[in-house]
Amino acid sequence: MPGHRSVVRPVDDVWLEMDQPDNLMVIEGLMVVDGDLDRATYVELLRERLVERFPRFRQRAAWSWWPYPSRWWSDDPDFDLERHVLDVTLPEPGDDAALQDHVARYLSRALDQQRPPWEVHVIHGYHGGTAVYTRLHHALADGTALFKVIMSLADEDPLRAARPPSGGGWSFPLLRAAAHTVKGLPGAGRLVTAPAVAEHLVLAKRPESPLAVAPHHDKRVVWAAPIDVAELRPLRRATGATVTDVVMSALAGSLRRWLATHGDDDPDDVPTMVPVDLRGAESMRPDELGNQFALVLLDLPASVGSPLGRLVETSTRMRAIKESPEAWLTYGLLQGLGFLHPRVRVLATDFFARKATGVTTSVRGPDAPLHLAGLPITRLWGWAPMSADQSFSTSIIGYGGQVHVGFKVDATAVPDPEVLVAGLAAEVAAMTTLAPEAG
Repeated sequence: MPGHRSVVRPVDDVWLEMDQPDNLMVIEGLMVVDGDLDRATYVELLRERLVERFPRFRQRAAWSWWPYPSRWWSDDPDFDLERHVLDVTLPEPGDDAALQDHVARYLSRALDQQRPPWEVHVIHGYHGGTAVYTRLHHALADGTALFKVIMSLADEDPLRAARPPSGGGWSFPLLRAAAHTVKGLPGAGRLVTAPAVAEHLVLAKRPESPLAVAPHHDKRVVWAAPIDVAELRPLRRATGATVTDVVMSALAGSLRRWLATHGDDDPDDVPTMVPVDLRGAESMRPDELGNQFALVLLDLPASVGSPLGRLVETSTRMRAIKESPEAWLTYGLLQGLGFLHPRVRVLATDFFARKATGVTTSVRGPDAPLHLAGLPITRLWGWAPMSADQSFSTSIIGYGGQVHVGFKVDATAVPDPEVLVAGLAAEVAAMTTLAPEAG
């Protein structure tokens, strides 16, 4: 059934204008399933649960003068779902390096905007299973919305793979808490704190560091071994920290270690942008695609010398995010930019993007194991695009009692992302060792 024609909202049009050759506005995702995923079965799932339910996935954004000059989402008259699904078999030995190499070849390849701007790779032979690599333009929707949409392809019961999605119950506690604060903040409270927050947004400056270099075409992805949430329980009990606090603190420590290997033994904090979902945790309706999120600036405490000190400081800063009107202000800014001339939009978004070294996405997915076409889903990663001259994007996804952390990096700024992976593992080990002491 054809989808209706609709105008590209100004906030979504911003992302179309932000595409740059060395930093594309594409949201990347990886899902690993245990077993050989049948391509035809997966294509049928895409047809039933994605394309038929969300018309945007068969539409392209094209300029039109009627009924008024703007970009409009309209059906691709030559839409062919098969064209959006690439079938790949990894070369032997089908390990992490082989999958990372495949993904790296596409990280700087622009999506065809003459077609609906998305594609999926069904990648066979990854550790004997299958990896599903998705690439979706940010103009379609924000990362949280797209995570919900993609996860609607999955089922809790492996025997009910043909069941239409129920649409219930994904949990995004950090993002939802921040959104609740933003929406519930009294007008007077906003007026009291907003000027100081706005001043911080305008005047904040990214410190000089080996990470702050001009972007390059080459990108890479790497990931860490899963972190068992149960193993963090003693540390969390002793410190009152959340799982997100612990992982963010480990990220700060990993960056501190990486900077030390590049000659910066006394680093500044590392500013990163954190997306905040403004929808809440309800299921996605077909008319709710698009971007409904904000960005807040978080300084990862890489300047703090001890693991426990970094954890305490991270927890403090994360609480401050939840109590701040910053998300409300940045969402309003993104909305307003959509009404400006395209060149002014790019200049304004670059101005704010250059205040951060990268983007850190933290999402809590379901604790219960899920299945795709009857096959168990074992690991998940999802990366937000890097804007302007940002050099890395971090994915933190909780799923099935584990936390999966992955890095997408600019290969010029971070030629050795394996150091980040090793540093993250070392930081988690150091903090968990401290748990009895902290208690």
